[in-house]
Amino acid sequence: MWHGVFLTDFSRLSYPISIFLVFAAFVYLIIGFITAKAIDIKLLENKFKRKPLLKGLVTGAAFGFTLFVITYVVGVSFSTGSKLENLLLDGCWQTIEQGIGGIVVGITHFFIFDASAIVED
Repeated sequence: MWHGVFLTDFSRLSYPISIFLVFAAFVYLIIGFITAKAIDIKLLENKFKRKPLLKGLVTGAAFGFTLFVITYVVGVSFSTGSKLENLLLDGCWQTIEQGIGGIVVGITHFFIFDASAIVED
């Protein structure tokens, strides 16, 4: 919805949309895997011990912003240019989108891997 309607990226594709969607699905699986692994970073363990939503949000948002910066730098050679407003909006959206994804990963991670933390000793 975001890329197709608001950014009109799909209209600028020079190859079939089905190929784009297959690669996009693959990229989203990689993003989910990296987010799931990033939640296990020991640096976050002390600050977010019993806060899986916040831990996921922070991890996902940080990864989303990093992903935006990487795709922007790589995309500079392929892009004809973007307005500053579009870049800021896209950067904010990517951070929010990955933050929400991080929350989902945090909840899932908590209930699957940290289920023992629910029961107090």
